Order: sequence, then structure tokens, then C-alpha cells
Amino acid sequence: MTRTERTYYVVSGLYTLAQFFIAPIYPLFLLSRGLDLLQMNAVLATYLTTVFVFEVPTGAFADRFGRKRSFLAACMVRMTAYALYAFARDFADCLVAEVIDAVGTTLASGALEAWAVDGVRAEGDARPTDRLFARGQVVARAFMIVGGVACGYLAELGWRVPWLVCSALFVVTAAFAAASMRETRARAVPRSLGRTALDGLAVVRAAPVLILLCTLTGIGAFASFPLHILWQPRLEALVGKGLWRMGWIVALLSLTALAGNAILPRLLRRFARETVLAAAALWRGATVAVAATAVTAAPMVAGLVLQEIAFGLSDPVLLAWTNEHVAAAERATVLSVRSTFFTLGGASGLVILGLVARDLGIPTAWAIGAALFALAAPLYLALGRLAPRMHAPEAGVEATVAMPTKVAPPAVEPAYVAERGTSS
Repeated sequence: MTRTERTYYVVSGLYTLAQFFIAPIYPLFLLSRGLDLLQMNAVLATYLTTVFVFEVPTGAFADRFGRKRSFLAACMVRMTAYALYAFARDFADCLVAEVIDAVGTTLASGALEAWAVDGVRAEGDARPTDRLFARGQVVARAFMIVGGVACGYLAELGWRVPWLVCSALFVVTAAFAAASMRETRARAVPRSLGRTALDGLAVVRAAPVLILLCTLTGIGAFASFPLHILWQPRLEALVGKGLWRMGWIVALLSLTALAGNAILPRLLRRFARETVLAAAALWRGATVAVAATAVTAAPMVAGLVLQEIAFGLSDPVLLAWTNEHVAAAERATVLSVRSTFFTLGGASGLVILGLVARDLGIPTAWAIGAALFALAAPLYLALGRLAPRMHAPEAGVEATVAMPTKVAPPAVEPAYVAERGTSS
């Protein structure tokens, strides 16, 4: 194991712990500030919209000033955002903190993973990076499970305590990263936001497979974000207050996603990818429907937890499928377009289904999401007919889809792009 690998596992684990720690109680905290369900969803939609606006400019910052500096800046910006959240009193305060946090998120988006790839290559390790990130995923999920459980109990001491703990963890992460990360990549001249967007859109428009992949990404985000931000209020309505429960359920969500990752290789050896994706969509639709129709806590939690298996099954396959249909030189721009569908789809779902949840109830909003998951299944089958299987070369990592980890387990599977050398 190289020095870069060891450093990556520790830094990635600490950063995951810092950003994910608040997830079990975040929606309930927003409600405690006087927000209704629509305003609560609008806060997260603001995060996604800000990520969309700043993702490429902050990527240019990393290219110009280095991945290490970009990551350190991300830690300090997010430390500030979480500290502001500790003292937030109303909707406006939450919006300000969320915008700051989103900017910090984009500064780190892909920077740490790209630094790790550059580092292991500089140390002479030419092996595929899949093993590096698979191990990193296990470390990250372990930190998420421990942190989620701890947050639920600390929140019983007061709403501010978890936020201040998170803020301190970002400082610890930045300090360790500053002492241990070594920049090995030459700085590049960044492309403009407009050029990047136009290049990506042109490639996607020319490939029906990519259009359908991006559309499915948007549908999934539209349906899944409201599920992940509304389950705590729904559970509290069914069983009453008890923040400690939320941490254990978040831990179960991480474990079931890992279970999906674990069984995916076996499924892909026996079934076509489109069949696995369609089955995962139907599974998610059915389990979310169970959660939506539940009138007691047990079936609601069961549906919520079991649907997460589909996330572990589908996300890596969709990323790999996207990579196979994009030339190496265009991969980063196309992944930026996919990220746009993800962020804007999620923001739209939060606002629209948040309005439904406020006026018609959370079960109705979830029922709509379940229907969308099920309707995506035939589109996955169509994708299989449209896209012949091709071999994708081993790749490095650039930008990842920025997942709001105050709500849901992040997509820790990296978004692979071609290694472009030290001059790009």
C-alpha cells in the first residue's frame, strides 16, 4: 500500500464523517427552526441549484491552484457553514448556510479522488484504480455508520451539539490533510464554464444512449431526494420523538447500500445490465410504495431501508455505462452534463414533491416517487436495446456528482473519467 493510498483512506474517512454526521437529524432540525415541509425541501433544492452553478468554476479553481488547496478550502468553507447552522433561527438563516455549504462541497467535488489518482501514479503504481476506491468506499461507509449512530444520541443533548461537532471535524480533517497530502499534479489552464457546458451538451445530443442515461439520472434524483429528506418527519409522526432512532436507521441505510454493491457483481455475471437496472427500479418502486402506504413504523422503516439496495445496485452500473459511450477526451464534460441532470432533477423533485407533501401529505409524495421508479424500468430495458455493450478502458477520477450528505448517504462510487496526464 502506497503512502498516497494510506493518506487517502484516512482523509476520505474523516471528510465523510464530518459531512455525513448530521444526516440523521438534519430534516428535523430544519423543522425545529419553524420551516414547513415545502420550505425544508426548498433549502435542499437551494443546495442543489448552488452546486449546479458553482461546480465547474470551482473545478477550475482546483485545476489552477491544485487539488490539495481546493480540498483544504472546501473543509474551511464547510466548517463555516456548519457553524452558522448551529446558530440558525429561521428560513433565511438556513438558506445562507446552505449556499455556503454547497460552494464548499463543489470545491471538494472530485478533488480528493483526483489527487489520489495523481499520487499513486506518481509513486509508480499503474494498477487500475477500482481497488483503491472500493477500499475507500468501505472506509467511508464505516465512518458513516459510526457517525450516524453517534449523532442521534448527541442530538438528544441539544440541536447545536451535532453541528458544532461537524464543524470541529472539518477542522481536524483540514489539519490532517494539510500535513499529509502532497501535491503531485501540474496545474492546468481551466476551460470556461460556457465551453465546458456546450461541449458536453453537444456530445450528449449526438448520442441517444447518453440522452436516455441522463434522463434516467434526472428521474431518479427527482424521486429519491424527497424520500430521503421526508422519512424522519414521517417516522416521528408515527412513533413520536426520539432522535436516537434516526442514527440507527441511517446506519441501516448504509449497510443495505453496501449489500447492493456486494451482490452486484454476481448479478451482472448472470443477467444483462439493463435487466439488473430494470429490476432495481421495480424493487425500489415496490419498497417505496410499501413505505408510502404504511400506517405504522415497522413497514415504513422496512420499505425505506430495503429500497436502498437498489441504489447500491444501480449507481455503479449507470456510471460505467456512461463511460463506455464517451470518448476519453470528452468524458469529463459529459459527466458534468449528467451531474446537471442529477442536481436539477433533484431540485425539481424537492420543490414539486415538497409542495405535494405539505398540502397532501408525505405518503402521497412518496407514492408519486414510487410510480416514477417503476415507470423507469421499461426505459432501462430500452437502454439495453439501444446500447450495445462495449469495453471501457481503465480510468482515473475527475468530478463526482455532489450528493447532499446532510440528507442521504453519498454516492461514494467514483465517477470515472479518462486520465489526462499531468498537463491537463
